[in-house]
Amino acid sequence: MNSLVQNIMAWIQKTDKRVLAGGGIALLLLLGGGGYYFLTSNKIDDADQKIADDCVPSTSVEVKDTDFVTGDKNAPVTLVEYLSQTCSHCAEFRRTEIPKIEETFVKTGKLRIVFREMHRNNVDVAASVLGRCLTRDAFLPFTDMLLTEQQTWMMREDNDVVAGLREMARRAGMSSADFDTCLKKQDLAMELAKASNKDAHTYCITGTPTLLLNGKKIEGGGTSLVELDKSIRAELKAAGVAEPAPLVIDEAAAPAEGAAAPAAEGAAAPADGASAPAAETPAATPAEAPAAAPAAAEGKKPGK
Repeated sequence: MNSLVQNIMAWIQKTDKRVLAGGGIALLLLLGGGGYYFLTSNKIDDADQKIADDCVPSTSVEVKDTDFVTGDKNAPVTLVEYLSQTCSHCAEFRRTEIPKIEETFVKTGKLRIVFREMHRNNVDVAASVLGRCLTRDAFLPFTDMLLTEQQTWMMREDNDVVAGLREMARRAGMSSADFDTCLKKQDLAMELAKASNKDAHTYCITGTPTLLLNGKKIEGGGTSLVELDKSIRAELKAAGVAEPAPLVIDEAAAPAEGAAAPAAEGAAAPADGASAPAAETPAATPAEAPAAAPAAAEGKKPGK
């Protein structure tokens, strides 16, 4: 299993850039172990997964009840962010830019943010499945913990990504038994992977992070804090909405690209299944364990 995990991590590191060469969408990679059937599948279906060079992105975005939304549902501007849990640029974006965007635009009622996953590999899918095995309110805190602490669970000395995810889930309040049950939810895994694949084709997504601002696709340099601030203000102006105070951008304080924030130093690890918050992140609460383990119920797939 270690050799398979090493191959996955090597692939993740190789493709860890904002735009993937060729614009292809990665198929689910082999991971194996633990009896998690969907993690051993090398693809989600037989459909062509390559984004066509002449792909025209849709500008119509429907926010669903199943989406994870931050901010006023009636805000005049909607920002959809497509991120991969194994993408270092996505971690940087969530850690350094989103808090400032939220402070300036979300808290003033000008903007709502819709979080959606763009799976690059089966590790992303596993992370998405785990997030949904927690309570709904715990999903975003758990996802932020994974992004903030990528170095902790992805770059372990033993190269055991599954063990890394198990530890992150434990810190979110999930027992080891619930972890095993959760990652056997084949139907959920396939559903999430296919939804990510569909969105990649609908919006011509070939890298992460990719944003949709009132339906307009933003990628690459356009996702920088300075450019995103300008774009949001332009949308507010077009809607006839007063702009909030200028956003304070302290570029000198921004961490190096791709660097992950460390876990709180000296924090004691909770017992198996006990809830413990990540640094500056509220603890997640696990959903009620099902009466019986479900039957084997899982893509911008490309890296940034």
